[in-house]
Amino acid sequence: MNRHVWKQIKHHAKYWREVVLPGAAIVALVVLIRLSGFLQTQEWETFDTFMRMRPPVTPEPRVVMVGIDEADLNRIGGYPVSDLTLAKAIDILERYSPRVIGLDLFRDLPIEPGHELLQQRFKTYDNIVGAEVALNQDDLLNIGGPPALTPERVGFVDVIVDADGKIRRSLLASRDWHGDLKYSLGLKLARVYLAGEDIAFSQGQLDPQPRSQTIRTVSQAADQTKIKSSDPIYFGTTIIPRFLANSGGYIRADAYGYQTLLNFCTSHTPFRSLSLSDVLEESFDSTWIRDRAILIGMTAASTKDIFLTAAVKSTQIHSALKSDISANQLIYGVEIIAHTSGQIIRAVLDKRAPLHVWPDLAEYAWIMAWGFLGITLGLIFQSPWHSLLSIGVASLGLLSLCYLLMMGYWWTPIVPTLLALLGAGLTTTFFDRDLKFEMEQRRRTIERTYEAVHNGPLQHLAAMLRNTPELTHSSEQLHTNLQTLNEELRSIYESMRRELLTRSDGFHLEGNLVLDLDAPITELLSRVYEHTLTRKLPGFATLQTYITSNFKPLKNCRLTLEQKRGLCRFLQEALCNVGKHSMNARRLDVICTQRAGWYSLRVIDNGTNTIDWDQPIVTGQGTQQALALARKLHGKFRRVANSPQGILCELTWPTSVKWPRRLWQFMPKLYEQLWVHRSQR
Repeated sequence: MNRHVWKQIKHHAKYWREVVLPGAAIVALVVLIRLSGFLQTQEWETFDTFMRMRPPVTPEPRVVMVGIDEADLNRIGGYPVSDLTLAKAIDILERYSPRVIGLDLFRDLPIEPGHELLQQRFKTYDNIVGAEVALNQDDLLNIGGPPALTPERVGFVDVIVDADGKIRRSLLASRDWHGDLKYSLGLKLARVYLAGEDIAFSQGQLDPQPRSQTIRTVSQAADQTKIKSSDPIYFGTTIIPRFLANSGGYIRADAYGYQTLLNFCTSHTPFRSLSLSDVLEESFDSTWIRDRAILIGMTAASTKDIFLTAAVKSTQIHSALKSDISANQLIYGVEIIAHTSGQIIRAVLDKRAPLHVWPDLAEYAWIMAWGFLGITLGLIFQSPWHSLLSIGVASLGLLSLCYLLMMGYWWTPIVPTLLALLGAGLTTTFFDRDLKFEMEQRRRTIERTYEAVHNGPLQHLAAMLRNTPELTHSSEQLHTNLQTLNEELRSIYESMRRELLTRSDGFHLEGNLVLDLDAPITELLSRVYEHTLTRKLPGFATLQTYITSNFKPLKNCRLTLEQKRGLCRFLQEALCNVGKHSMNARRLDVICTQRAGWYSLRVIDNGTNTIDWDQPIVTGQGTQQALALARKLHGKFRRVANSPQGILCELTWPTSVKWPRRLWQFMPKLYEQLWVHRSQR
């Protein structure tokens, strides 16, 4: 019972190797392609699409953007905005008690008139945060903050652009090339705003103590020399998720400092927006400003503070142009800062989670799980159309699930998972179909062959069997031999049919005697040798001496099932040739050796024969089979005269084959396996 179960397991394992392994190879290939980074751009684009497809949410009321557009520039006399105009706007806004004002405008140099007035306003109002560019290695490319503002009241506005030119990440903290720890303008706006809610900011370790809303006291939270820019950032007990090198669809990205994925607000109007003219004319409701985070920046296309994004529904530019939502949209730098601040404020106050990603191992486990689901679907359905339909339904289910996860602020691998599901599922379906087609073709071939033999030779044989009982007593032996031949011919069909139905691999000896090719080659050859010598062939009747064969030298020989079958057939054919053609043979030797990196299997007899060695030898079916086996084993076959008489039949092959030769042999087989069945159809 155990042997039968084990054979069934081995038979199923062989089927799985033929059908499942190609699908598993596709899954592994998808994983390798993702690890190489070739799917990064496609994953970014899918991420952008799913971000745009999210349902709209309520606008962020706590962030107000004051945009200086082209109409404002025409009114005040062009770019840049003078210090006097900016000071007037700050005075007006401060009358309505904003919690913090951020300036996405560079004021490292005076822009007259009104420079002294603006410096006084910077000193008077301690809730103003200025802007700088601080992270370029070349100091000539950096732009300092307003001189009247201390470093604690200045945030950098450096941005991170992905390889496809689009914005998806926000840099919150980083050390500059002088080693000073810097924070972004968007983070400092959110930090001051949340300090007004008694929510503390800390980096490196959780610090639940509330801070004053003034920037000076907030900046004294820790000794910056002991903080790494990559240390966790907390607002109260809320941690801002950090972007890592392999987060989401990124592969080996530059994750310096403390970055986070931008979770763009999906509202068509993410923030309340005012123009500079609205502020100067005080054309706004006072409640729009009170206790708000105000951000002043350029929204004029001529200033070229513009970036590209595809993960947001609407931007200032597209709203002004009243254009439809497209895959690529232009976004002002001040909008990016507003989205960063709003994202942090929502995460802390509304508990609206920022974007999260899975660990690397979880992502690849997810990809492989869906890939093996595709393999399973390709196996369980008998009809290829049902398999294709189920794979299509599973693909839609995958996309729907990933969309739902994105709505829950989880970015999961989509493109590689879909490729693994489709690739593995379709590959398994096609290989399973081809295997079933091949089995059906083999079944038809066996049946047609048997029909041909049954309707021809077997009918003549049956007629001869009916007549032999009427003959003389000397024909009894002939009748017995014909009866045996009749039974053997009929048993071959049953043996081949049973082997096909059970997907087993056997070597047919005689009648119902079939050897299992999964057995060791030494055992198989011994059985073939012993059984063949029991056959009643004239050449065996005169044997007086033969050496008991020892096939142990082949114990460690690694052979495929087909190669085992070929060796069994070679030994059987060589022995039968002695029994059929050798005359007066007294000795028969079957010698197996391993020497100098070569295996050798020789069959030697000392009988006489009718072969004229001076004439070309006719290559019969047995010789052709032996030559074909020698080619498969990368060896040699020879049949020569033995001295002083008899025939030497020898097959030799190397103990190992170098990998280039194996590869050269494997490629035609692979091509045949993939394409021959299709061409037959």
